[in-house]
Amino acid sequence: SIVCIQESPAFRHGEYVKYKINRLKKGRFVLLNKGFIGKLTGYLQRIFDEHFMFIMILFIINSLTTAWSLFDEDKIDVAIGYIFSVWLGSLIITCLIDLLPKRFLQKIVKAVLVIPIGLIFIGEFFTMYCYKALIGTGIINSALETNMREATEFFSMYIGFSGVVSVIVLIALIVGLYKYNPLKKITLKQKTKSGIVCTLMALSVFYTIRMFTVYTDFIWDDEVLPVQRVYASTSVAVRNMQAYKELSSQVNSKVELTENNSQIKNIVFILGESTNRNHMHLYGYYLPNTPNLDALNEKGEISVFRDVVSPHSTTIAVLSKLFTFCNRESDQEWYHYNNLIDVMNAAGYKTHWLSNQETSGVWGNVAQIYAAHSDVSAFTRIRDSREDYGIVDGELFPLIDDAIANRSEDKNFYVVHLMGGHGLYYNRFPYSFSKFSKDDINLPITDGKKEIVAQYDNALYYNDYIVSSIIDKFRDSETLVIYVPDHGEAVYDEGEDMSGHIEENPTHHMIEIPVIMWASEKFRAKYPEKWEQIKKAANRPYMTDDMIHTVMDLADIKTAEFDPTRSIVNDKFNAQRPRIFDGMDYDTEIKNKR
Repeated sequence: SIVCIQESPAFRHGEYVKYKINRLKKGRFVLLNKGFIGKLTGYLQRIFDEHFMFIMILFIINSLTTAWSLFDEDKIDVAIGYIFSVWLGSLIITCLIDLLPKRFLQKIVKAVLVIPIGLIFIGEFFTMYCYKALIGTGIINSALETNMREATEFFSMYIGFSGVVSVIVLIALIVGLYKYNPLKKITLKQKTKSGIVCTLMALSVFYTIRMFTVYTDFIWDDEVLPVQRVYASTSVAVRNMQAYKELSSQVNSKVELTENNSQIKNIVFILGESTNRNHMHLYGYYLPNTPNLDALNEKGEISVFRDVVSPHSTTIAVLSKLFTFCNRESDQEWYHYNNLIDVMNAAGYKTHWLSNQETSGVWGNVAQIYAAHSDVSAFTRIRDSREDYGIVDGELFPLIDDAIANRSEDKNFYVVHLMGGHGLYYNRFPYSFSKFSKDDINLPITDGKKEIVAQYDNALYYNDYIVSSIIDKFRDSETLVIYVPDHGEAVYDEGEDMSGHIEENPTHHMIEIPVIMWASEKFRAKYPEKWEQIKKAANRPYMTDDMIHTVMDLADIKTAEFDPTRSIVNDKFNAQRPRIFDGMDYDTEIKNKR
């Protein structure tokens, strides 16, 4: 509709003239000669009148689950900014759709947008409700690898008839609201509508600008929309699956035992993560963050190995050697050698892999192969290498209890894979274990860095509880427990700029790890000579790329690859073997490096 206004003398002399609002056909309104803001308000008001339900649905299915996750993490300010940013984005998309000349074209585009995004929203709403997790690579990977039987069991357990009814009701509600739009029956004064529009626009623009200037990492580094997460996660999951299959097909699992005198009922291998022994009171640290292990040491129940280092400072590199015959001197890739899981299987042990780490992803591929070769494998959460939901290691206790309840009457080998001291440190312990603060840290660094160190020390305080609790679960059985972290962690021990772990520029904090062995009373009574061997070896220098030899020696299992000089508990142990890390001798080039 066109409204013609005769130019007045006031116009010719540059004076502003106010005109009343003219009603056009179909109930549309425009503000005449009120400038850009007035015209924009009138235009947006019409968009809201005609497309409000579409805007709302597009906004909800793109924002609800992410906002839920942010609120759940107490990131209130980010959540509010995200909500207004998505609202503005939904409005802009609607304005673009409104430019299409035909109504049926607008409907087609709306359907193309809403239907797939709506289905993704329903799936992610389910994962948030059940697991408090947004869709990620771990979930996509599990979905792609699920067979019909597993899918049916999952459907029955977590969805069922009531779930189907709920989804149908939800879809019907969305369609009904969209089609009949009950808001059309609500009449508001023109000034009220204009006020609402202006307020929403002002807040949306303000918070969107703030998100792009203050929370730039969140905007640019994360997949902030469900459809982005699904696309990125699916791409990564497909690559992960291809890499895993290629790697898995090359693993040598043909084990030929030359001797098998194994009798130990239970061997538990606790695989720690990012644990620097120099931050443990058990090893002389000034904060009392290992009270349970200290008590076990005073009772003589554990043997504390004082001079052990890891062969690498990254998990995937360590795991390729820790459980295989591959070591620094090897001339082939790790997967050409036998691994400990297959050796224990061949020796008649029921093998269990219980993990609080990732179920998929490039960093977890090696561990996944070991898990797949185990008789029993269980994970606390579906999670990819890139994802971290802060699941504490106490979540492993039900998995351990279930494994114990269903263990073999003969022999069992357990690997319990912890998150330990992996960053982010504040995700590694519950609030009740917040024992230390920045005021307890005696380092010449800023208060912010001291707080991070305190969080790490709290993580090791909680780790002490986890390890001792796992020991207690096997106290009344014939059991040997071996605790070995993959690598260490630098936590500003050398100053402001050195934190974490890196392969190319290591410090001694990154590779100096605790190794602890505990034997139950029944084990010590039945194998006193083994316990004496373990205690006698506590001060020997060792690198854990030879750990498979030690475990097999203790279990009385031999293959052609077994070498007694590489077992720390063997009388033939070679204490002169150089401990080479990335071409550097640990004892002469790294140990005293500051």
